[in-house]
Amino acid sequence: MNGLDTNVLVRYLVQDDIEQGRLAAEYIKQVKASGETCFINNIVLCELVWVLKSSYKLSRSEIIDVLEKILRTDAFDFENRETAWLSVQDMKKGKADFSDYFIVKLNKQASCTETATFDTKLQEFEGIRLLST
Repeated sequence: MNGLDTNVLVRYLVQDDIEQGRLAAEYIKQVKASGETCFINNIVLCELVWVLKSSYKLSRSEIIDVLEKILRTDAFDFENRETAWLSVQDMKKGKADFSDYFIVKLNKQASCTETATFDTKLQEFEGIRLLST
């Protein structure tokens, strides 16, 4: 297994820099051809969403499409593929960001009984303790 940094994954997906996009695609293709996978950890996945939203101005639905596609791709392995997938599905139904849903699900996996937040977009989500002033 070979780890990917966010910038390599972004160049592979967006292809806005011809040379870096080509190098990223070649690397991923070579890894897959060798029978290995490229590992995407939780931080890279959250950074990817942030970069696609803030730098590339992708819409929520476009980001959901990107996430679903890469989560289905056998060239990639993930630190928490199933949890990421479930977080994308929550994102489709709710208003919070991917990372918010991902945090709540990861906390639950870590046996947290609740996740405390000030984010009102999560107030109806199971396992949330909304703190108010």
